[in-house]
Amino acid sequence: MDRLVTITILLFFCCVSFISGKEKIKVLNDFDKVQHKDCSSLLKAGYNISGVYRLHLNDADHLMPCEFRDNTAFTVILRRLSNSLSFIQPWAYYEAGFGHPQDNFWGGLAQIYALTAAGNNKLQINMQDWAGNNQNAVYSGVYLENRDTRYRLHVGAYRGSLPDELTYHNNMPFSTYDAPDPYGCAANMKAGWWYNFCAYTLPTGIYYNGGWYTPGGSMYDGIFWKDWYGYNYSLKFISWTLSP
Repeated sequence: MDRLVTITILLFFCCVSFISGKEKIKVLNDFDKVQHKDCSSLLKAGYNISGVYRLHLNDADHLMPCEFRDNTAFTVILRRLSNSLSFIQPWAYYEAGFGHPQDNFWGGLAQIYALTAAGNNKLQINMQDWAGNNQNAVYSGVYLENRDTRYRLHVGAYRGSLPDELTYHNNMPFSTYDAPDPYGCAANMKAGWWYNFCAYTLPTGIYYNGGWYTPGGSMYDGIFWKDWYGYNYSLKFISWTLSP
């Protein structure tokens, strides 16, 4: 697993084409008339090169990253690898998605809901610290409820190389600073998240270079996994992918 995580990280650090205003994103199924609903559909159609693809979700086309390895397709819904993009964003951005599909990226609550409803219920989380050490977490039975519940999160069985932190957020609605939770977690920790007074992990937190950090406010707000270095260490890399 460590080798796969390292390969994935190197792929995006070393092989990303930085896009200027005049350059277009290379969409690998740009001329395919089939409306693929997830990366698994693309794999079945013969696609097997990791990159950006056009997926048809919620009656619209969206550019989403796909990773193909071990004859499995993974749809990337979250990626953090630098401080070039702020995740302090309002509800509308978290619902629709933001960032760049070849770089820091949030796929959008509406798209995550559609992907899990289509059977992509296995969540893999890959993480790396600033010394190059990798950890992973895998959850089955993952899905979101619909918009009326503020995309309430559900996670099932866990396996991984670290203690489980995401189950603490099970059955929680999504909150942002302009759609706050009752305990003020989103207001103080800034990022959008499934807060539960408040967080054991925060992949949408502030990207602090170097790992150890001192928060600017009253709460720890970095990209942390509580039982790996604690709250005041912000990870160098984290990605979330969904697969069937």
